[in-house]
Amino acid sequence: MPRSRRGFTLIELLVVIAIISTLIGMLLPAVQKAREAASRASCANNLKQLGLAVHSYESALGRLPPSRLMQSVVIGTNPDGTEQVYTTGAATWAVLVLPQMEQDNLYRTWTPTQFYYKQSQTARTTNVRSYFCPSRRTAADAQAGTISGDVPSHPAIAPTAHYPGAMADYAVAIDRGGSDLGGGGAFQLNVGTRITDFPDGTSTTFLIGEKHIPANRNGYGWWDCSTYNGDFHPCWARAGSRLNPPTTNPNDTGWKFGSRHTGVVLFCFADGHVENVPEAIDPGVFELLNQRNDGLVIPGY
Repeated sequence: MPRSRRGFTLIELLVVIAIISTLIGMLLPAVQKAREAASRASCANNLKQLGLAVHSYESALGRLPPSRLMQSVVIGTNPDGTEQVYTTGAATWAVLVLPQMEQDNLYRTWTPTQFYYKQSQTARTTNVRSYFCPSRRTAADAQAGTISGDVPSHPAIAPTAHYPGAMADYAVAIDRGGSDLGGGGAFQLNVGTRITDFPDGTSTTFLIGEKHIPANRNGYGWWDCSTYNGDFHPCWARAGSRLNPPTTNPNDTGWKFGSRHTGVVLFCFADGHVENVPEAIDPGVFELLNQRNDGLVIPGY
């Protein structure tokens, strides 16, 4: 007699597929959670490196790097024969700490006191891997450079075209009012702050944090134009304040510190430690952490 051949019935096959699908559904959240934990650890390490670079700069020069360098440019002549002068930004903090980030070759392509639009394409567009949080993107993802926003603030500086540049996912803390002209933020233009300029304590003052970029706005000014462009500070700085609390909401269009992590935004404080700051932090306390010299007591958070 011929031997009968056994095989899967359609019902058995469907049951097997259902079991496999259920197992995948159970495992996928765990895999995603592990992946996010690894990305958050990498992001924290990047901020730690940036904090060490800033402190190495301070150890060598006696001050933190300025938020940006400014340059005066002659743009014409007044009726009385005197020169018309316009002041524009040159290199930013992200350029100035390149040697401390072991990016000496890239730093040598820069003339830091010359404004951004006069730099070579290599200087303007080369990304630094440690300037990106893997929860949002990588340096390779951003290799095409910025899409908009890097246009000279005065037509006499350079042709009024967009000059693509490198990006970053981190921003320095400036005064709560949104200016780097001075005030109480850790960073200010031209002349950097000193450690003695942090009477509120370096362990309770923001130095650098993750910067919020709304969904589909990567590479777009004013949220994310070039981190090397000293002409526009909103691209590489943020002001922590009651009006600008931290966010992890990709649909938030505000100019804020923010992340793609779950419920927290990572910050490097002025003493060099890195901390997860909860998105739900009291906005008033968040503003106090942004200021280095307001003399107020910071409650627990």
